[in-house]
Amino acid sequence: MVETMLGTVTGLKEVTPYRFWIRMNSSVARVLALDEIVKVQYSWGRDTFLAYGVITEIVASWDGTISSGYQEEACFEGIYQGIPLYLGQVVVTRVLKQEENDWVTVAPSLPPPVGERVMRVSSGEVDVALGFDQLKKGKRGLPFGVLAGGEVACLDLKYILGDNGAHINVSGQSGVAAKTSYATFLLWMLLYYPRSNAMVDSPFSNTLLESRAIIFNVKGESLLFLDYWNLEWQKARDSSGEENRQFQEWEGMFKSFGVEPHPFENVKVMVAPKDTRGTPNLARSRSQVSVYGWDILDIVELGLIPLMFDPEELERNPNFSLAVSVIEDLFRERYDRLVDEARKELSQPSLYNVTFEVGGLDRRSLVRVYLHAVALADGNPEEVLQRIGLPNDCQDFVHMFHGVEDEEEGDVAQALQREKIEERTILAISRRLRMAQKAFLGKLWRRIEVEAFREIQKVPEPSYRIDWNRPGGVTIVDIAKLGRSGQAFVVGAILREVMYAKEEQFLQEPVFIYLDELNKYAPREGGGPLGAIFQDVAERGRSFRVILLGAEQTASQVDYRVVTQASTMVVGRQKLAELSKPEYAHLQGNLRERASALLPGEVIVDQPFLRLPLAVRFPLTPWATSEEDRGEKYSKDRMAIPDNPEDFLKRLLE
Repeated sequence: MVETMLGTVTGLKEVTPYRFWIRMNSSVARVLALDEIVKVQYSWGRDTFLAYGVITEIVASWDGTISSGYQEEACFEGIYQGIPLYLGQVVVTRVLKQEENDWVTVAPSLPPPVGERVMRVSSGEVDVALGFDQLKKGKRGLPFGVLAGGEVACLDLKYILGDNGAHINVSGQSGVAAKTSYATFLLWMLLYYPRSNAMVDSPFSNTLLESRAIIFNVKGESLLFLDYWNLEWQKARDSSGEENRQFQEWEGMFKSFGVEPHPFENVKVMVAPKDTRGTPNLARSRSQVSVYGWDILDIVELGLIPLMFDPEELERNPNFSLAVSVIEDLFRERYDRLVDEARKELSQPSLYNVTFEVGGLDRRSLVRVYLHAVALADGNPEEVLQRIGLPNDCQDFVHMFHGVEDEEEGDVAQALQREKIEERTILAISRRLRMAQKAFLGKLWRRIEVEAFREIQKVPEPSYRIDWNRPGGVTIVDIAKLGRSGQAFVVGAILREVMYAKEEQFLQEPVFIYLDELNKYAPREGGGPLGAIFQDVAERGRSFRVILLGAEQTASQVDYRVVTQASTMVVGRQKLAELSKPEYAHLQGNLRERASALLPGEVIVDQPFLRLPLAVRFPLTPWATSEEDRGEKYSKDRMAIPDNPEDFLKRLLE
């Protein structure tokens, strides 16, 4: 193959082992572009090196003979001679050193000599130039987009799954940066790329195939239909002309990644209750929707009581925070007594009809079995909770402050008084609790379900439990219809649940958690208990393989300890004012300017594995990311399943 010379290493600007400039003549400059991948081979003494790099900036100027407008005008009229200079800055991405008949990767240490020829890299060398060959050899590369030349770019899974780093952050302007599309695209690749031929025998393949994904829907019902075809994708596929050409491009990208495009699979949708009866709060129709909630066992075990109150008030008022801590400790004490009672009672199998071994159960499961066993033995689980002093719902909790008749002091109020908590603080907590009850807690705090069994053969699972722990499963949790406090409670509860499962060693596989508007839940200032949970996930989640995929409009508004823990940073189109913040310092050279002018379907991605951030294109997602884009429901057998059962039966009969 004939190699194309682009120019020579110039000494007109500084040359270092890490970056240099090439000088080109005007004819070459016309075919040169940003993101061009180049190479230069050179020798120092007996050592021969091959340096690869990416052109990150192109500038044009006159040589020193023209220094005024008069001279430039004269040059244009042909009465004065000037030489135009076209210079391209190259950031070195990889250096190879020749050792006998082989090339070995080495750290950049010697700059290429001035005057050496710079060549354009062929498409077959792109993987070597950017180090993707190492990822493919180790079968740990994850395609994340297409480069300007059409080549597939890869991320290192070790920097995603916690081996060398973890977490992904996506930022960009709302409506133009395609944050949701790209975030769900990355998540989809993590879930389904392991099925590709490139991942056969990969050490990460089985791990990813068994991973779990939790997606929070924070706006409208846009993410409740990820298992439906994108209507625009379907229309483009079935049309002709320009629309079909676009479809061929999108499909071609997926095929270049080595995967077959399709919507998400194994999807379960959980929505907030509309009322205390547990009616699903859903505007659009879709099948198989469940309602979520938490009972007193979940609340105490997971430490959710602080999430019931305003985080800013907890940080601003130390007396308020102390009172909440006292309540939390009080309930924990009582819960410990309930666990001890359950363990003691269930150790006598003759008293209860439990047909399986309960010795290895976690505390919550043990208590659930015990309460069901009490009901089976004609007892009343409600009386057990009352005797221990635990509220069964939010109304019971309110009564523990002022009693049923609102005249006597409840036992929680008495406990707070014994700890010298002021009366006005107790009243403030009571008022806040009643406000939370009306806003969200009355619906989300569910009474413990006890069903009538003849025998207990397994741990009873409440119908309101969020069933996220499914191998290869995608759980969509709708929080859009809750207020800010309710959303914070749900997000915190689920994060605590996942970390609890990991800490108890119930789960080894990765759990991916996608959340948009991250700045609302983990703000730079005043995050409170929820902010502390996000810090815990960001800092310790890596070791447990809890991977946070966060998105926001402005990374500068996200908790610094959270955003800086993300080893993979993605920037969509962003305002220059925001790009001037330190959070975008990783965008070198003119990448900040480029980020302000990115088109839909373009992002800049950075990871420690990459020598410099790379701008890539990604395809339109074949799954629906908005209510309006919902097409037909996807199934693995390629049959579109309508929500209407009559339509489904009609199709089967055709």
